[in-house]
Amino acid sequence: MSATRPLILLLEDDSASAEAMQLVLRDWGADVVYGADAEDVTSAAGSRAEQAHMIITDFHLTETDGVSAAKKLRKRAPDARVLVLSGSLSNDAKHAAKGAGYAFMQKPAPPRELIAWLERTYTLVE
Repeated sequence: MSATRPLILLLEDDSASAEAMQLVLRDWGADVVYGADAEDVTSAAGSRAEQAHMIITDFHLTETDGVSAAKKLRKRAPDARVLVLSGSLSNDAKHAAKGAGYAFMQKPAPPRELIAWLERTYTLVE
């Protein structure tokens, strides 16, 4: 990883999941801006939202789905890579993510798999 810390926008409406995910992401070396939806993340990130390298979102958010939220965030950060997570056993989230051109991972995402995705993805956006 380069000297620049990647910026990750994290959308997760479950606080325990968000806390665990932030620990993994920060231990990996990322700056993380967290919110329960796209508006929260955009507000928390301010002008830095445009510099986001990656967006990681749960599919099932309180107000919308993660694919729609990621599309909204990518208007501010068009080069950000997106990972959609879902604990659902239906394939709806996977199909929605793939249809939008986003990566998908089943929850709970093992830290090793999440880190592997981060490392593959970050080399693409450096």
